Amino acid sequence: MKSWLVLGVALAATAAQEPASDKQPGSDPTSVPTNMSDKPVAGPSQPVAIRFELRDNLVAFETTINGQKQTAVLDSGAGALVLDRLFAERIGLNAKAAVGEVAGGGAQAQQLQPITVAKLTVGPLRFANIDGYAVNLEQLSASAGFPINILVGAPAFKSGAVTVDYQRRTVTFGPSGSARGCQSPISITIVHDVPVVEAELRPTADSEPVRLKLVVDLGTRDHAVLLGGRFFRSKAGETLLKSGVPQQVGHGTGGAVEGSVSRAAEMRIGKMSIADPEVALSSGVSAFEAGGFDGSLGVPLWKDGAITFDYQRNQICIRK
Repeated sequence: MKSWLVLGVALAATAAQEPASDKQPGSDPTSVPTNMSDKPVAGPSQPVAIRFELRDNLVAFETTINGQKQTAVLDSGAGALVLDRLFAERIGLNAKAAVGEVAGGGAQAQQLQPITVAKLTVGPLRFANIDGYAVNLEQLSASAGFPINILVGAPAFKSGAVTVDYQRRTVTFGPSGSARGCQSPISITIVHDVPVVEAELRPTADSEPVRLKLVVDLGTRDHAVLLGGRFFRSKAGETLLKSGVPQQVGHGTGGAVEGSVSRAAEMRIGKMSIADPEVALSSGVSAFEAGGFDGSLGVPLWKDGAITFDYQRNQICIRK
């Protein structure tokens, strides 16, 4: 059994604790367990909004950890609470022995160490003795231009509805179903505590659409669509690569991620149709090479509006 963490363009897998399955992650959503030990001990009975600052397209907000105020980053692509290793040491947390390596963007391997945080406050959410991981986030901090010591992932999303409004610079936490006014909800599957959508991408106007599984990731900050893994080596991927421009396409826990940026004819997600989307491609994201995901959807897709996550209803809503 594997546990996944997507950190922007990074994904970490713990060492297997059970025999490996022949099934691909997400092939049978009902069989994918969800860790409920990191549920909040207190949450809002009605929607509560907090302010955030958009820093390098990351949602940065004030949180409290073990009584200390700190800036955290909200990341739907992180399947757990993640702390920078040196920061965890500074606040007196004892990290356990590494359980695996972060398999993410860039060439540098990073260790993944379990930790437990006694108290954590995320807006109206309160957590006690919440498990998480300590990881070297130095590369992510350097690329973002500010210290990233805390990534708040799945624990903030799994128990209710969360709306990130980029125009108003607010994050609203509320009970499941409390976010109103979604005209075209998009179905998601929660795979290892991260939200995954099915999309169709048409590389050229006369080509057949390709079905993709994409993580909906607040940490994919540079491109609306980032693809790798099996798609990168497919005929459709080769088509886009031929018309692409080589460049750096992201920055993961292991450093810079090189790739190519191209334009596809169309992408469909639920009832949403996006003409001429910019697509970044890379074989340097081992998160996608591991299988199960073909890539991720990123902030530029919804930055002009808002995005709502409702894990219990298995849906998101993108308002542009």
